[in-house]
Amino acid sequence: MFSLGEFILTSLIVLSAVLATVYLNRKLKEKGYKVNNLLNVLAVLAVSTALCLVGTSVAWILKGVAFALILLYASVEDFTKREADDCLWVMILLLCITNASGLSLWSMLGGGIIAFVELKRPGAKVIAFVPTLAMTILCKNGFGGADIKIAGASGLMLGFMSGSIGYLIGLLFAVVFNLIYNKVKGRSNEIAFPMLPFLSCGLMLGYFIF
Repeated sequence: MFSLGEFILTSLIVLSAVLATVYLNRKLKEKGYKVNNLLNVLAVLAVSTALCLVGTSVAWILKGVAFALILLYASVEDFTKREADDCLWVMILLLCITNASGLSLWSMLGGGIIAFVELKRPGAKVIAFVPTLAMTILCKNGFGGADIKIAGASGLMLGFMSGSIGYLIGLLFAVVFNLIYNKVKGRSNEIAFPMLPFLSCGLMLGYFIF
């Protein structure tokens, strides 16, 4: 059960996350991106609340909120224009400096290498072989430079186990959605497909597996 101090702190963190999302929505709209204000706010509200409920330290919670906001921004950019600013993956790398979860250097390097190798060379014999290969076949233009950079930086931050699992979940989301969407819409696999929204969901879930 929350004490009064914990309740106030949680409320301030969640409120700050929601206000930051509103600000990001406005900035993205000004740049001409398609933004679903309500969906973005609800997503960050849910993530920030979950972080506060399961978090063991304020540093871990704040790092998770920052990670969620960066992934949200990248997802909206990718969904609208199939691109994401380079500063976003650099910002994720900066989050590694805090290392609020106490990951070892080798675990962080392993997580980054797994994501980078899988996206850079689809079909490499690592943990996500099947969904990566499936995504490559289903959507030939699915993996872009932004996907590789953000997945690699996120893997470095999350570490080997969490990064691998998060990456796998994100790819599975993409494969299932792509199969259904292509079938219903009669959509060609040659059309560029936004991967970051799906990778972001998986990677954010991976953050909770620390």
